[in-house]
Amino acid sequence: MNFKVTLAVVGMAVMMFGCGKKEEQTVVTDDGTKVTVNSENGTATMTYGTTALPDDLGVSLYPGASAGQGGTLQVEGEGTDGADSVLSVSVHSADPIEKVAQYYKDEFKNEQPRIFEMAMPTGKMVTITIESGHTVKTVVLSENAQQSGTDIQISRIKE
Repeated sequence: MNFKVTLAVVGMAVMMFGCGKKEEQTVVTDDGTKVTVNSENGTATMTYGTTALPDDLGVSLYPGASAGQGGTLQVEGEGTDGADSVLSVSVHSADPIEKVAQYYKDEFKNEQPRIFEMAMPTGKMVTITIESGHTVKTVVLSENAQQSGTDIQISRIKE
């Protein structure tokens, strides 16, 4: 596993679970495609190189989306009390951002999504957010000129 991926896992674990106490024990396991960090405050798992989405995500994978440059990153973590579950998946599509955005707008049209579109120096960006109870689902689309297409970040946060 490369340094950037390992750094992302450590950063995610620190953000999710805080620095903790000195007597706390943190266990990290790495099987080449999945890194799991276990501590007294919960578990964080990063899966690398897969385009499958968990069944309970509540958001579909854009047809034809696949691992982007450097692979697909899926991060999931949950505290010991079952709260604050975070799941995030990153993929890439060769389709233009307008087509990908329309797909997700159609998917969520009955859920009253909040949609933000903006021009960035690197290209267009679209954010679609759906809130339901204690769950927030977000799809962030970014034009990717280097790979000619759209980067797709799908996240679900449960409180």
